Amino acid sequence: MRAEQQTVMKAQRRFGLSLSWPRVTAVFLVDIAIMVVASHCPESWQGTYRIAFWVGVGLAALVALLSLITYHGVTVTSGLATWLWDWSADPGTALGAGCTPALDYQRRFGRDRVGVREHEGQLVSVIALNGGEGDPSSRHRHRTSPPTLLVQAVADGLRQFDIHLDDIEIVSVKVRRGGNAAELSKLDDFGPEEWEVANGEPTSFVRRTWLVLRMNPQRNIAAVAVRDSLASTLVAATERLAQDLDGLTCAARPLTAEELTEVDRAVLADLEPTWSRPGWRRLKHFNGFTTSFWVTPSDITTDTLDELWQADTVATVLTVRLTSRAGRPQVSAWVRYHSEKRLPRDVSAGLNRLTGRQLAAVRASMPAPATRAPLVVPSRVLRDDDDLVLSVDQLRGSPAGVPAAQ
Repeated sequence: MRAEQQTVMKAQRRFGLSLSWPRVTAVFLVDIAIMVVASHCPESWQGTYRIAFWVGVGLAALVALLSLITYHGVTVTSGLATWLWDWSADPGTALGAGCTPALDYQRRFGRDRVGVREHEGQLVSVIALNGGEGDPSSRHRHRTSPPTLLVQAVADGLRQFDIHLDDIEIVSVKVRRGGNAAELSKLDDFGPEEWEVANGEPTSFVRRTWLVLRMNPQRNIAAVAVRDSLASTLVAATERLAQDLDGLTCAARPLTAEELTEVDRAVLADLEPTWSRPGWRRLKHFNGFTTSFWVTPSDITTDTLDELWQADTVATVLTVRLTSRAGRPQVSAWVRYHSEKRLPRDVSAGLNRLTGRQLAAVRASMPAPATRAPLVVPSRVLRDDDDLVLSVDQLRGSPAGVPAAQ
């Protein structure tokens, strides 16, 4: 299966150029300033061979190279700055930023209590997705086909009448039996309470999927004005999207404040923030490694995203982000692997390593409000006829080619 992935997925070039007008202009002005300073140095600094001037030339060239050349999609200066910031910061504080206590809200004519989290004026809510087995309120719960999620249906929820969402993230977590699988089982209101045994056979992996809805009230002033509060505006969008998705090809329901807190722990998988240290290429923690990659936009298809789950790792976290640009939905994706040892090369083949942004990749998958996205990766347009589909089944057995966990 991994051999097939290598032929399908293709990583972008390791080195590239960032030649946007704002960046080129800024680099040009910095180089001019460096050359002016070097040209006006005292004669005692210049010497016979104008040493100070040529040092300025070399420094200007170095600044231009580091600011314009990209490595795995990020400029060298940005990557170094992000890595140094993450390395000097406390991982527990960084990952906990925005994970404020959520509160339950219920609209005047609403049916559900919906948990809403607020931080620095930004709001977040979460919808749980599943197959609907055992949930009497789910439409078409006796479905025989595997539950799936049409990404285009989620993208339609970015704009709902007068409500505009900043983005919607589809976050799927797969963990081995035991460990953080206990956290996932707390959220399983759709299926049996016991994850350990399914149909008499031991379960090796469990998987859960959520939608994280993000809203900036400042961009929805008109929508807020005709509703009870800021939170009720997001609650209305959350309920409407959940109703549109429920029974379509899967079951969907908004989470309460208590359940939203449990999602925080589930998305971290086995990562313990207080025992983690960000590295240039991966995160090191007390029981292994955590490595994140972004997916080349042209590779964001149903088949290639399904193949990301085939890696034999302790945990896999896949995040698909939907946002709107110039009125058109954009899709991007990144994946995080948790392993006891460093990942073998065949797992990362065709993926783009998030160099210097490993901690940001973990933070970007958390259901925590933020004034700006912790992680920005290349995206592509999601066309109206795009058939991108994600599986949202609970994955109660070992995937093909992956040995059962002992």
